[in-house]
Amino acid sequence: MIRILFKSISIIPWPILRFLSRILGHLAILLNVSAYKVTKKNLIYCGFDDEKIIKQSFLYTMELLFEYPYIWGNPNNYKKLVENSEDIVQDENPKIFMTMHMGCVDVMLFLISEKNKGINILYTPAKNKNIEKATKESRSEKGAKLIPANMSGIKSLLSKFNQKEDFVIAPDLVPHTNKETYSYFFNQECLTVDIIEKLSYRESHNLYFIYFTKGENKKYKLNCKKISQKINMLEMNQLFEHAIKESIPLYGWEYKKFRKLRGKQKNIY
Repeated sequence: MIRILFKSISIIPWPILRFLSRILGHLAILLNVSAYKVTKKNLIYCGFDDEKIIKQSFLYTMELLFEYPYIWGNPNNYKKLVENSEDIVQDENPKIFMTMHMGCVDVMLFLISEKNKGINILYTPAKNKNIEKATKESRSEKGAKLIPANMSGIKSLLSKFNQKEDFVIAPDLVPHTNKETYSYFFNQECLTVDIIEKLSYRESHNLYFIYFTKGENKKYKLNCKKISQKINMLEMNQLFEHAIKESIPLYGWEYKKFRKLRGKQKNIY
């Protein structure tokens, strides 16, 4: 049933879906829904208090309600949303693609997995079993191998890493483990995923930072940069900050990134 829903949405022209998302987005802003409050708090906390940017960011978030099923129903639809997709690196050496939640992360995953057959993707499984089954089938369609972001998944990742396999990792959200690994994001302390730091220090894989900015002719423009040195958590976050500043509203500000804090204020929400 869910696959049928995804397929149905995937055949609707993207401009129509985007128009519908804008209507829902403006309505949600008027109702001051929770996701809008989180978006606003995150942006202001990071120093971006422009009301236009806040509203634009939330409208991009609302587009994702249709964008995910649009590409889950037909993974080839990602090509209608990305320009410069041919700029992705073709590197025969073992590699890690570090990405972030700039726009629809699954658009990025389909793009990378089509260009790099058999690549491993670290992902967060859906809580609903039916949605998980449908999205996992879709995400695997281009040949990617999915690794859940839990303790058993991390063990599997490290094993595959030692075998010189390739990976895609989006480490910009709050860690799923109980490890207290803190760094700074726009000068604000937050829990930070440390896996890129650990893997890059092994120096066995080439590291690439790949992310979207706002496109001219399509929704996204692909950016791919080689990181020529090992990096720590702060340097990773600084790369994210630089990319975000290129297209501030496009970043996933709806995620509760500033929680589990160490000070008197345990979260900002």
